[in-house]
Amino acid sequence: MNPEIEQDPKSFFIPWCQKPYRKVTVEDVKYVLSNHYQDTIFDPYGPEGDTVSQKAFRPIGINRTSQTAILQLRPNQPHETTGIQWLSYGSMPFATSVPFFTQVTKTPDYFANTSENVSTDSFTGQAV
Repeated sequence: MNPEIEQDPKSFFIPWCQKPYRKVTVEDVKYVLSNHYQDTIFDPYGPEGDTVSQKAFRPIGINRTSQTAILQLRPNQPHETTGIQWLSYGSMPFATSVPFFTQVTKTPDYFANTSENVSTDSFTGQAV
């Protein structure tokens, strides 16, 4: 979250936490959860590096992740819309997040009524 600070994943002096230089957004969190050492020799999906360097570190955004949830609290909004849960099915580098208000008691049919068969009548059909 602080691009001006150069860090190496092999360093013994990586701080446990840092104050970001600006307010963190949902997009920032999605980016961090999608991280797989892009454009480095450690990227398991990229052309740089070799089989040893590409397996040196476990990336956050791996293709074995089944779902991701990001919780967003907005205290300046009415109670009914304060919380948003962003849901993604699949690995974050390859998925889209869908917002759900946390105060909703019934999931819309478009998301709730999906099946193994891909159809344009449900979210799974549109997400493919």
